Amino acid sequence: MNEPLLRSSREVDDSPDSSGSVAGDSGPAVASSAVRYLVVGGGSALIELVIFQLLFRLTGVVALANPVAVVIATLANFAFNRSWAFESRLHVAHSGVRYLLLFAFNLAFSTWAIAAMVGAGVLAVAAKLLTMACITVWNFVLYRKVIFR
Repeated sequence: MNEPLLRSSREVDDSPDSSGSVAGDSGPAVASSAVRYLVVGGGSALIELVIFQLLFRLTGVVALANPVAVVIATLANFAFNRSWAFESRLHVAHSGVRYLLLFAFNLAFSTWAIAAMVGAGVLAVAAKLLTMACITVWNFVLYRKVIFR
């Protein structure tokens, strides 16, 4: 009798059906997570930019302003994606380790891909935007299926 009266769509039934799908994998549930994921991503980018600007104006030191801004924005991104965009029930340590591994991979991949594209004559900003688009797509899938499942 201690069960909540209302449940989120992700709490209803997480057992796979005969096709391997779960209840939270319906089109509307995926679309809702996608919108929340994009809102969190935009908010995280804004947080990073504002903190970077404030710290850089206060100190004039990029080597301080950028890492602090990235770390704070990354922590906010993890927290809001975990709790709101994907409504994860996994222990924070499980999600956190997976999130950090993906973060490290994305950093290495984007650095390599941008350098390779620039070396091939692609404008740096175009290379950065292309890698950001790729990472945005696979992060959504991996967040939904692995990181915050």
